[in-house]
Amino acid sequence: MRVFRDTNIILDILTRRQPHYADSQSVLDRCGELACEVFIAWHGLATAFYVFGTVVGEATAQAAMEGFLQNARVATVGDSDARRAFRLGFSDYEDALQSVAAEACAADCIITRNETDFAKSSLRVLTPAVFLIQFPET
Repeated sequence: MRVFRDTNIILDILTRRQPHYADSQSVLDRCGELACEVFIAWHGLATAFYVFGTVVGEATAQAAMEGFLQNARVATVGDSDARRAFRLGFSDYEDALQSVAAEACAADCIITRNETDFAKSSLRVLTPAVFLIQFPET
C-alpha cells in the first residue's frame, strides 16, 4: 500500500504536538509494520524543516528530516502538477499541492488531521485514528 502523509502529521511527530502526537506516531509505526510505501511532498518537507528548525535549530532539524527520508520518499511533481492544483478548487492552494503530490505517487490514501481540507481530493482521505482502525496491527 502507498500512503501519503500530510505535513501536519510530520509536524505532530517532530514537535510532539498534543493531543495529536500519539496517533501520528502510531501511523508512522503502523506503516512500518505493514511495509507501506510512504510518501511526502517536497514542499511539506521544506515546511516541516523550517517550522521545526525555528524551534530546535538547523542541525537538529536537518537530522530529523534525514530520519524522515529514511522511511519515506518524496513524491515527484512538476510544473504541470503545480498548475493543475490551482484548478482543483481547493480553498487552500497548499492542500491542493499536497493532493496532486499524492496523486503523482499513486498513493492509495492521504493521512491528514484535516479531512475537510481535502474534500475535493480524488484520493481516499483518512485521519490517523481512522487509518489505525482500518489497518490494525498484524
